[in-house]
Amino acid sequence: MQEVNVVAITRNGAGKGVNRKLRALDRVPAVLYGHGVETPINLTVDPKEMAKAIRTPWGVNVLLNLEHEGKTYKAMCREIQRNPVTRAFRHIDFVSPNPNKEITVLVPLNITGKSIGISTGGKLRQPYREVRIKTTPEKIPSEITVDITHLDQNQGIMASDLKLGDGVNIVYDRDFVIAKVMTPKGKDGEK
Repeated sequence: MQEVNVVAITRNGAGKGVNRKLRALDRVPAVLYGHGVETPINLTVDPKEMAKAIRTPWGVNVLLNLEHEGKTYKAMCREIQRNPVTRAFRHIDFVSPNPNKEITVLVPLNITGKSIGISTGGKLRQPYREVRIKTTPEKIPSEITVDITHLDQNQGIMASDLKLGDGVNIVYDRDFVIAKVMTPKGKDGEK
């Protein structure tokens, strides 16, 4: 996994007034907590640096090297609050994950290939655009690629069929469909 460096500055004070002034100075209020952080640290970060960091293929799952007062913390975005109209950052919660403990994150699905079933008139059904996985922070994939070339009509790929590698597992209570090629309605007398 690619790591991105972000510089953080200590934030003095808290509350609406202080945070409003920081945003006017083009800084984003933030907080860091988690593994290796004794007490939560109030920070500010540059919104341009954060926008660049989450534009990587990993998106909000990117592993950050958060540099603060000579120390570097491994961190991930736990929550990002945005302005509902402008989409500008309003506040960011960073969490420092335990590198040896599994975490649960959402990862996008990338469906590739043109299946036999689609070539013969079938329609692709993809109920999920992302799946929840459980793994250590360093093993988080940027996306999960699913090849559907071998699928004919009325065939599908289930979550349990995906092979994600060592230490990466999809989280589900019941097995679910990732992709399925459906027979079009009205074909062969079906409705």
